[in-house]
Amino acid sequence: MVKRLILTAIAFVFLLWQVNISPANALELDESTRTIPLNDAGEQVTLSSEQVTQGQQLFIQNCTKCHLQGKTKTNNNVSLGLKDLAKAEPPRDNLLALVDYLENPTSYDGVDDLSEFHPNVSRPDIFPELRNLTEDDVYDVAAYMLVAPRLDERWGGTIYF
Repeated sequence: MVKRLILTAIAFVFLLWQVNISPANALELDESTRTIPLNDAGEQVTLSSEQVTQGQQLFIQNCTKCHLQGKTKTNNNVSLGLKDLAKAEPPRDNLLALVDYLENPTSYDGVDDLSEFHPNVSRPDIFPELRNLTEDDVYDVAAYMLVAPRLDERWGGTIYF
């Protein structure tokens, strides 16, 4: 009985170690991969590996229902690929523009307010899954979206049905 209890405890500790998410488990990325456009003026920002990892985890938890690998299930013509983000109005191909979108989403042409249709942190009454995201979390998700194409060549590709 004691031996079984000890083996169960060891297995449990091993399982906890496997699912542990900490800075030690951050993606190890070089500086050039972690350097992304900050704003429309062309300024750059270099992220920490922890920020990219946190953004990836939050993106997976909150966005992959509709945006698996940067694709858009609801509109196959517009992805989260850098080319599509650059063609949006206003362009969404920099960190501050993506943060703005996650706070105040608009249609691709910038005409329509999508705050009641696209998950955003400004409407926790409609999208409670985003209620607990901090400003840093939103920043990290947006940052990950700009780093992701460098990590996966399939990011933002076409959805085939």
